[in-house]
Amino acid sequence: MMTIFEAIRSSQLVQTPSAAMLPTRRHHHRAAHYLVPLLLTAMLLHMPSSTIAFLTTGSQSQAAHRHPSSLQNAYRDESSFPLNNGNDQQQTSPSSTSSSPQQNDDVPQLSKFKSRPPKIHPDSGGRITLVGSGPGSPSLLTLAAHSLITDPSNLLIVDRLVSAEIRTLMDEAGVNYKIANKTPGCQMAAQDEIFEWCKEGLRNGKHVVRLKIGDPFVFGRGGEEVLQFRQFGVEPTVIPGVSAAFSAPLLASIPVTHRGISNQVVMCTGYGKNNTSPDLIQYHPEQTVVFLMAVGRLRKLCDSLIHQAGYPPQTPVGIVERAGCPEQRTVVGTMESIADLAERFNVRPPSTIVVGEVVNVLLTEEDFVEVVNIKVEQGVGCDGDGDVDSAGAVGGEERGHHGLIV
Repeated sequence: MMTIFEAIRSSQLVQTPSAAMLPTRRHHHRAAHYLVPLLLTAMLLHMPSSTIAFLTTGSQSQAAHRHPSSLQNAYRDESSFPLNNGNDQQQTSPSSTSSSPQQNDDVPQLSKFKSRPPKIHPDSGGRITLVGSGPGSPSLLTLAAHSLITDPSNLLIVDRLVSAEIRTLMDEAGVNYKIANKTPGCQMAAQDEIFEWCKEGLRNGKHVVRLKIGDPFVFGRGGEEVLQFRQFGVEPTVIPGVSAAFSAPLLASIPVTHRGISNQVVMCTGYGKNNTSPDLIQYHPEQTVVFLMAVGRLRKLCDSLIHQAGYPPQTPVGIVERAGCPEQRTVVGTMESIADLAERFNVRPPSTIVVGEVVNVLLTEEDFVEVVNIKVEQGVGCDGDGDVDSAGAVGGEERGHHGLIV
């Protein structure tokens, strides 16, 4: 059997260029057109059958890995228009038969996905843009976001936590918008309402602008909404926003990295799917952890970080409330005192929690407008068993300065 090189040499397609025949781009393309199939055929002739089987199954496995299980219901047929009825039928692959082995439903097959839907719906002319509004200040909006949310011809579907300052900007421009009431305990019902509003806007041929706080793809359900919009028959345009995970600490004079103090940053959410608690990040002395959407379960979070993730009770913690807005506040404490301080100063969402030694790098005593001397009994911390006196202190050993920065 010929080797690969013998097969190439025997082919008349390969010639040694002479001085009178200089290679051109056209010649290269022509040679590649014939040589690539020849090379692949020669390689397969000399390749063991087990290796060929491995390459085939490996490519299928990698393709399945690139598509998460949540994509099973993604848009598959650009000819369908699911806005016209409420019953979206899931298509079945024509190649599947009763005699074929049972497929794992958690691993979607590449054959189920044809392409992304169009940006503009072919029937209604409607479209969707997913926009991040940043931490809250209108001055931190991107130019693209500012243009979209001040266009009166657009229909805006707005998250509840989008700042009043940005909503005022929309009011002054005469924009029609609806606010999603995503309060704790009713997130799923509110999300369903959002999707109904978006579907109605698409059906009416509107440019629907879905406005979210921060960045849509950073704990903002942005990916989940993209998948749902594909079910509606359109591929949304995504406009990034300034994420509070990095901008909120910066606005509060807290660098998330600092040489010799922190060389890594981890972003976490306080709420997993179905309001579950996400896995804890184990303690590392040179690590900064930023928590989004976690102020509602701060006491439980701190207790778990101390007793299950190995965080020292004296680990500095800062909470930045309404970053970038006129009423921005920063509360600084430790892992064992921050929950009491948050209650004392009535901290509310949207707030960003920063954990690590970087909290104290740039702050000075002059930055505090109110200092609370927290005293904690040994063994009593953020589990809430300590008694707070009228001055906001807990009886016992004094643990440094904590308080409020405006």
